[in-house]
Amino acid sequence: MLKKKLQYKITANPTPNNSRNVVPVDINSNQRNLPVKVSPFFAPSYWEQFYAMECALNGYLRLIKPSPEITHIYNPVEYAAQIHCEYLKRYLKGPKKVIFIGMNPGADGMAQNGIPFGNISTVRDVMKLQGSITDPPQQHPKRPLKGFECTREEPSGKRLWTLFQKLANDSLETFFQQCFVHNFCPLAFFDGLGRNITPSELKGPYKKELQDMCLRTMEQQLHLLQPDIIIAVGDYVFKALRNSEYCKGKQMLRLDHPSPRSLNNTNWPEKAERFLREHDLLKYLRNEEIASVI
Repeated sequence: MLKKKLQYKITANPTPNNSRNVVPVDINSNQRNLPVKVSPFFAPSYWEQFYAMECALNGYLRLIKPSPEITHIYNPVEYAAQIHCEYLKRYLKGPKKVIFIGMNPGADGMAQNGIPFGNISTVRDVMKLQGSITDPPQQHPKRPLKGFECTREEPSGKRLWTLFQKLANDSLETFFQQCFVHNFCPLAFFDGLGRNITPSELKGPYKKELQDMCLRTMEQQLHLLQPDIIIAVGDYVFKALRNSEYCKGKQMLRLDHPSPRSLNNTNWPEKAERFLREHDLLKYLRNEEIASVI
């Protein structure tokens, strides 16, 4: 029996008047459908199931009104969908042993290219991901979307991916065999002055509604990924995941966030490497457990 054809849509925002093609791609920017074709003859692949959960979450998040101090919201899962889906397609082909969960997109990282902790040099030169990026419907003048033309490196992403690549014997392909990196919330928030507002800094009912919706989707994603070890990057995610039924039955750890905004964080790479060694996690980054059994 043929499976019903799946259709994924980005229905979040009005179609942007301005589109930025990072590389030459065959895409009509006036269409809001995701530029990823899904066969009508087969059930959705693993990464497509994951992405469908992200799309559903985006739909829920559009229904809640943000607190007054938030004037601009960016959702790179939507406007950088092509690159984001390439990340999922390449690195999410089945269950993972370990998942690292960050908070939300950084202004110069995922907000620019759709990849969690996505500093430009890693995404472009190491992961070699490409794709089309369209402008969000409303941009703050102090937070322009430049895609791969962005000259500022996301410091958190630079620290995190550089360390993971180093510890995985200089291969992110090896790292992704058993590990995955994702964000708890897909949205980046800015106030009227262009200041980056993290989910932990949000106020009023919106903060709780946002967290509840993101947690509900995270539960679904964890059940799909089936990780044995969940590593929350930073306090916000660690506290949020305490309410996760899935995490209660697994090993949940807290890794300091790599952001320079965090206190006493000048030596994050050294502290993070020590953390990974103390918890015997290097074997997963290096894909050694599977290799040793073969």
